[in-house]
Amino acid sequence: MTTFRVGVTREDGRWVAVVDGLRGGATETRTLINLEIEVRDLISGLTDAEPDSFSLEWHWEEAVGSDSAAAMAEFTELRKQLEETKAGYERAQRKAVVSLRKQGVSVRDAARLLGLSFQRVQQLDKT
Repeated sequence: MTTFRVGVTREDGRWVAVVDGLRGGATETRTLINLEIEVRDLISGLTDAEPDSFSLEWHWEEAVGSDSAAAMAEFTELRKQLEETKAGYERAQRKAVVSLRKQGVSVRDAARLLGLSFQRVQQLDKT
């Protein structure tokens, strides 16, 4: 999948995006919510690619400053790690419940052993 690097700046209250290496690859929007749509439409129009056939690598340093961009990058990475950890936690939780229940441990006792509510153990036992 092709990745386009997009540099973002703020000019006169507008968000301006410039796609590196793409002649005519600049667009602007008043609100940030529309920026990705506009950039994808722009790239599609200039390259004849479908809007969902490429990825975008956003660079916010000029728009928000390097400290804010670094804080955003750290937050994004930690959120990704949190989501992965939560998924692992849920798998381990389900596995522990199933294992205990197969050993004949009651729902309430499994809940006590795992530090969960008995209702949560019942939910996991049904999946």
